[in-house]
Amino acid sequence: MFDAKHPVIKVAGYIIVGFFVLIIIISFGMPDFLSRMGMNPNTVAKVNGEVIGYMDFIRYRDTHMFGKTDDQKQQRMIIERMIQEKLLVQLAKKEGIVVTKEEIKSVIRNRFSDNAGSFNETFLKNFLEHFKIGVSDYYKYVEDEVYAGKLQNLLLAGISVSPWEIVTDYRIQNSKIKIQFAFLSNAELAKRYANDIAVTDEEVDAELKKNPKELKDPKTDRQRIKEKLANAKLESIKQQLSKNINDLALAGKSFAEAQMVLKGVVSYSNDFKPGDLVRERDDKGRILYPIQESGVFQSDLFTLRQGATSRLIAGFDGLYIFTPVVRVIPGMQVPEKDKQSLEQNLFYAKANALYISLLTRLFEKSKIIRNQKFEM
Repeated sequence: MFDAKHPVIKVAGYIIVGFFVLIIIISFGMPDFLSRMGMNPNTVAKVNGEVIGYMDFIRYRDTHMFGKTDDQKQQRMIIERMIQEKLLVQLAKKEGIVVTKEEIKSVIRNRFSDNAGSFNETFLKNFLEHFKIGVSDYYKYVEDEVYAGKLQNLLLAGISVSPWEIVTDYRIQNSKIKIQFAFLSNAELAKRYANDIAVTDEEVDAELKKNPKELKDPKTDRQRIKEKLANAKLESIKQQLSKNINDLALAGKSFAEAQMVLKGVVSYSNDFKPGDLVRERDDKGRILYPIQESGVFQSDLFTLRQGATSRLIAGFDGLYIFTPVVRVIPGMQVPEKDKQSLEQNLFYAKANALYISLLTRLFEKSKIIRNQKFEM
């Protein structure tokens, strides 16, 4: 895309991943409601009134080494990338960015220089002849590249990575956590306390008398009320279990003691880092959403003593308790050999997030018309 030897365009490759992510997110996730059936067949798309033509597509495809393809999906991806770059150039001009003739010539001279670093006109001519591009067209193409490159430099200049972010990322990446947990399903709980949650006819009668508004359908009223009362009794049992186990947790008692109260099925999680999915047993096990998304897990994971029980977690599928069995968290000192790579990865992640956000807004606010009948 850009010649890495040119200072204006060195950073262009940093955000190429963001471009392709946007292709998938926007191109295939947002239907084009502005497409026109009667569009000129030589027009591939219009971006805020600016035309992307058939020859523009051919040159872009060939010069970017995509090669000839009949794959419609790849063609659409190329077109979406062209639209994205057109939007960036338009934004650069709108923000007052200026590109001089000398900057354009400098890119061309660097791109077609020989081993000694001198501009080789023959290299340029061969390139233009091979891709059937006129000098003026290529000049305009490079101009747009420099516009986009300057905009990228401007945006990237606002990105920084603090020492605290480096330390935090280092600690996360080098952490290792594993928990032991016990699970009692709602079905098993209801089965265990079947006698306690049984509802008599007298209780149903009393409920109907107490709440006449419950009378809706004579054929189903009694069964519905019976289930409602049974669920209320089961909820009361859950609350009592929660109080008993939470009392143990507050007293710093062991997971084993809490398990004697819960009497659930005991298992282990995978090894995970903060932010990872917590799964049962290994990385292919079921995701433990009720644990992972609970406030108890998020607040107690790093403070709970290993072997001590957590408070009770009431999930959508049942009741859980856990205890950390492995918790390796590095200290605050980041090895010097790791600092540069950590800083670069964080910088690239921020850059990609910035460009995805920017391009998403540009797509939302722009008038983009695609020729849905365009075919190679």
